[in-house]
Amino acid sequence: MATPGADLPRATLAPLPTPLHHLPRFSAEVGAEVWMKRDDVGALGLAGNKVRKLEFVLGAARRDGADAIVIVGAEQSNACRAAAAACAQLGLRCVLVLSGEEPGRATGNLLLDRLYGADVRFAGTTDWAELAAAAERATEELRAGGASPYTLPVGASSPLGAVGFAVAWFELLGQLDALDVAAGTVVHASSSGGTHAGLVAGRRLTERGPRVHAIGVADDIYPDMPARYAELATGAARLLGADVEIGTDELWLDMRFLGAGYAVPTDEALAAIRVLARAEGIACDPVYSGKALAAVVAAARGGEVEGATVFWHTGGHHALFAPRFGDAVLADG
Repeated sequence: MATPGADLPRATLAPLPTPLHHLPRFSAEVGAEVWMKRDDVGALGLAGNKVRKLEFVLGAARRDGADAIVIVGAEQSNACRAAAAACAQLGLRCVLVLSGEEPGRATGNLLLDRLYGADVRFAGTTDWAELAAAAERATEELRAGGASPYTLPVGASSPLGAVGFAVAWFELLGQLDALDVAAGTVVHASSSGGTHAGLVAGRRLTERGPRVHAIGVADDIYPDMPARYAELATGAARLLGADVEIGTDELWLDMRFLGAGYAVPTDEALAAIRVLARAEGIACDPVYSGKALAAVVAAARGGEVEGATVFWHTGGHHALFAPRFGDAVLADG
């Protein structure tokens, strides 16, 4: 089957395919065969999984004549950082509506947001509905000023954004076939759902490949997280020409590694981050990828693995340079 999506507008932002390679020392440490899909490496904005979504979402925005982008997120949002970088490359104005109060110092992703020239606005709230309302006000302000704004959903996770990961599924299968790797599971961090939905849609389109195991790192973005993920997956598949309905029974959304909530590090994630860093020289962050890595370690050490595991590194290690996260990772000395 040919790779889908060629007829959709797309902004070329990522050097693809991203690498897939074995982690021999990490595998030995945890007692199972682990490979890593390296969406943490690339050119634009220091990479990350959001770039794949933005290729299609910003492609549509440019087709529709947009000259400004509005997106909401947390202070250390990977999606906002990637959007700021993409807008700089494409010559679009970027307005970021961030949750909470503005910190006294810009670090991690927030530092990069400002470096890439984004208009950063703190909404003074962590409620997603209030953030959406703040983004709408920013959009209307831009429109009143003569701009043609395009508002992105949280995480760039729309059906069109999820298409980026449906296409990525074909990329992964090609690499697994070329390397003759018998993978049983793909594990990745999931919050707004675009990555999970796209991979599930890709699996439905190809009707083969490892099972997709999404590790939830947020639980309050949508009123019904699984239902929204299924809606995104169905929408992505239909954009690619498949007349399908993807239900929640096709999702594997695992919330056991969330801990106390979004952006709150867990001991398991911090330990897993240290193991990977010291075995392979690769960094993860405790907000997103580290919690998914903790799930990989737990399954491997618990003897719950069948075949090789592919850990899809979705990026986000820039958050380690925010003191509250960096200090936590190094707290073991």
